Amino acid sequence: MKLTITKQYQEFLNSIGVDFQTLLDVAQLPDGTWKEELTLSTLDYYHLLLAFDKILTDEQILAMSRLQNIQMFMPPFFAALSSKNGLAAIEHFAKYKKIIGPVIVDMEQFDDFVRVSYRYDYTGLELPRFAVLNEQHLLLDMIRTGTGQAIKPVRLGTPYVYGQEALEAFDCHVEQMEGNELIFRKSDLELPFITANNIMLDYLEPQLKERLAEAISSESFTGIVQQKLYQAIPGGEFSVEDIAMSLGISSRTLQRNLNAEGTKFNQELQNVQKLLALSYLEKSDISTDEVAYLVGYAEASSFSRAFKKWTGKTISQYRKLNQKKSVDSALLACCCSRWKGR
Repeated sequence: MKLTITKQYQEFLNSIGVDFQTLLDVAQLPDGTWKEELTLSTLDYYHLLLAFDKILTDEQILAMSRLQNIQMFMPPFFAALSSKNGLAAIEHFAKYKKIIGPVIVDMEQFDDFVRVSYRYDYTGLELPRFAVLNEQHLLLDMIRTGTGQAIKPVRLGTPYVYGQEALEAFDCHVEQMEGNELIFRKSDLELPFITANNIMLDYLEPQLKERLAEAISSESFTGIVQQKLYQAIPGGEFSVEDIAMSLGISSRTLQRNLNAEGTKFNQELQNVQKLLALSYLEKSDISTDEVAYLVGYAEASSFSRAFKKWTGKTISQYRKLNQKKSVDSALLACCCSRWKGR
């Protein structure tokens, strides 16, 4: 697996009193602070989690699991906030976890309650205390951020002892158990997210907003479908049935209207996915796995094949070309500035 370690993330860790190099030393991993990505095996990643466990206090763990602190490092959480409600957000984020690492999210739905638990995808290895507390609080903070309400779980289960600060953050009944669980009222997770269709737009840079405005014409039916796709893709519900329902028409009517304008649903879906992918890839701090997730692909390999079909280039080739353009633009701007100063 590849773990993206941006300079911003390292600076954030430093701001809460955590030195990333020390974490690597404790985990007995090679120095990777000079790189944007670390390639770790499943066991390497587990050793890193154990290092976090040894070094961080509950206060630091809670700081790492507040979305307002990590928004620039983990856009997939903000894609989950584009979902229609907590149920959809958890389902969407669980798919992302499968793509990027060995921590598995299990969700069970009952008549009135929903149970969420975490496990490590390696036989015989249990999630360390840091990982359980961090994942549980991240999920709760995501639900609270999405709904804009101080949602309380019905019960929290953990094999570890949590400090008073952590207990106050969850503000619910805590039970010691062999595994781990967060139990919510289903009615709380069905509350609409006030962040739906807005949060990823806020994350994107102004250039992308301009590019979208140029590429998408809302005057035609095709443009309306493109707009709906752009809003729906980050939230993970963008099938032809989903888009037709959002427009209040049948799937057959949607396809017929697109055919009348010389296009098809899958064609427009790929057009919007391509536009989003190019913009995300221009952000060097987003990994290929994250981009695949953000544009609606369950596997990075499928996304890579689609990207090559769209552009004629591999993702690595596109990144290198974009980096060269960025350097050339910076040099040109510097030269122009010096010339004007004469």
